[in-house]
Order: sequence, then structure tokens, then C-alpha cells
Amino acid sequence: MPPRLTKLNLINKFFLFLIIFVLSSCCGLHTEVDYKYEDVIIKRVDVCGKTTFHYQNKLNDKAGIIWVNYSGINDGFSGYLVFKENGKVELLAGDGYFQSANLDTTVFSLGETVAYDRPKDTSNICVINLATRYEQEFNSKRKSRIEFNYQIDENEWW
Repeated sequence: MPPRLTKLNLINKFFLFLIIFVLSSCCGLHTEVDYKYEDVIIKRVDVCGKTTFHYQNKLNDKAGIIWVNYSGINDGFSGYLVFKENGKVELLAGDGYFQSANLDTTVFSLGETVAYDRPKDTSNICVINLATRYEQEFNSKRKSRIEFNYQIDENEWW
């Protein structure tokens, strides 16, 4: 015989549902990162389970967008930004489901890489990762000439 729902059980279930709803609707931190190599900047914006990458330079700031969505405890993304001498940037996706729209592939493109074929440590390549602390630590050990500007909102959840 199923347990009887008492008024106290209903109230407890309502509050549990309310807590889960509030926590799942919170966006967490807002992060912006500029990756600069020579006169090209890739702007990264993290908001509410979505990270976008935008190409920017003096001549072309409408080169399209690359984004990745993520949610849950075992989700996220990783990859590399490869800045080329001709102003072109290639985002190599390692982990995560990256998508793109309106890309001008003459300056901004999306590719893939796997662990055994990752790019060599050169001055024009940097690591991208959902965990910006890990990303900063890893990139600080590389021979990169890429400049990083991290703007991380420290006010968690609110």
C-alpha cells in the first residue's frame, strides 16, 4: 500500500521542488575573455551555460560566431585557438558540441582535434577551456605570444 501524503509531506516536496527550480534557473558567473594576437582579438563571453567566440579586428568584426552549450556536472568544453599570420583564426574543438553561424571562413573557422593529434606548443596557439582557472594555468606554461584579458564576475549566483 502506498504511503499516505500528509500535509507535511506535500509542503516538504513543494520546498524541495522550489529549491531545485531556483538553483537550476541561476546563471552563475559571467565571464569575458579577450585573446589577442597581433591585431586580431577573439572575444569569449560565458553566460548561462553558453560560451560564444567572436572574431574582431580593425577590418572585420562581423566574421560570424562560434558557440558551445553545456549543462550539468560532467559537461563543458575544451579546445585550441590557432592564430595564423594572415589574420585568420581557427578554433579547434576538442571536447564539447561547438556550432557556428555566419562564419567568414577566410578569417574565422571551426575545426576539430583529438587528443593524439593536438597542436604543438607554439607562440600562436592557446588552450580554451570552460574552467578558466585551468585555462589560465595551462596557458601560462606555454610559449605563447597571445595576450589574455580575463574579466570574471566574482559574484556567484547573484
